[in-house]
Amino acid sequence: MQVNGGVCIFTHESIQSTNMNLNGLCKEIDLEICAIKLHLPSHEICVITIYRSPSGNYQYFIDKLETILNMIYSNSVELIICGDININYLIDSTSKQLLDSLLASYGLHSTVQFPTRIQNNSYTTIDNIFIDTFKFSNFTVKPIINGLSDHDTQSLILHKILVPNTNTHFYYKQKI
Repeated sequence: MQVNGGVCIFTHESIQSTNMNLNGLCKEIDLEICAIKLHLPSHEICVITIYRSPSGNYQYFIDKLETILNMIYSNSVELIICGDININYLIDSTSKQLLDSLLASYGLHSTVQFPTRIQNNSYTTIDNIFIDTFKFSNFTVKPIINGLSDHDTQSLILHKILVPNTNTHFYYKQKI
């Protein structure tokens, strides 16, 4: 059994957020998951991050992910799912089709179209970001080679999303 996964989410202190407790649905190797709800001026966004080991029970992963999506899904909250799901999106497979079908029922679609793990002569897209590409039609996803891991980082930029501006300072002066 491989024990090298894990998930976490960091937010800037200026962004209001609520932690969502999913501990009861986590199972090491099969589905390691955490979620946070961001309260932005223009949107409420639930960010879910996932780690699924390649040796994990795939059916458990799909079943519990569906349970979580049923709990969280709402017309007023946008969903973003990201993480290391260990399903290669560069090739077609039953696992990919099953996950795509589940996520599409919540309006979520894969956005990563480039390799995220390159080793020796092999490359895969086993890390991904899933969003509602109709609601977030103006977005950019790009790789960031970080040199810290055997996986590259994926950066998602959602254009036209209002976030709190922490650099606003007001100065008052008076001419004398």
